[in-house]
Amino acid sequence: MRYYKDKDNLVYGFEDDIKVDTSIYTEISKEEALELVKPIPPTPPSEEELLANAKENKLKEIDAKRDEAIESGVTYKDKVFQSAEKDRNLLTSTVSLFSITKSLPEGFVWIAKDNTAVSMSLEDLIALGALMASSVNENTIKARNLKDAVLKATTLDEVKGIVWN
Repeated sequence: MRYYKDKDNLVYGFEDDIKVDTSIYTEISKEEALELVKPIPPTPPSEEELLANAKENKLKEIDAKRDEAIESGVTYKDKVFQSAEKDRNLLTSTVSLFSITKSLPEGFVWIAKDNTAVSMSLEDLIALGALMASSVNENTIKARNLKDAVLKATTLDEVKGIVWN
């Protein structure tokens, strides 16, 4: 095996019986070839890069915690009700529809997170919707305040100290 490099120091290996155009390639020793292809160790990230990465990860963590808190359910009538976006939308639609008639069908129930049927009046549905809206608002404001703190942080320790509790 013979080793060559081109004008850009890219290394090539050719079997001995291959004719090589020496106007394009320069023959080099195996040692030089190995030196040229030796990986360059990565440059460790700067303090600024570490801080920027920590902030980016912390912001994503806050978003996930916010979403988890909003979707963990709300308690009403001693029952936990699902509060994911689709659940809030369904409740809003139901309240809107039945607010027009100002009544619910006889025996109307809303299903709790544990799949039990809970009797509800129109006022109960409105109160449940208000609880969900309040949860969304509280958790969104909490996340915004934490994110503002992350953006203002100037050290890794400051970023690490920002937690959702």
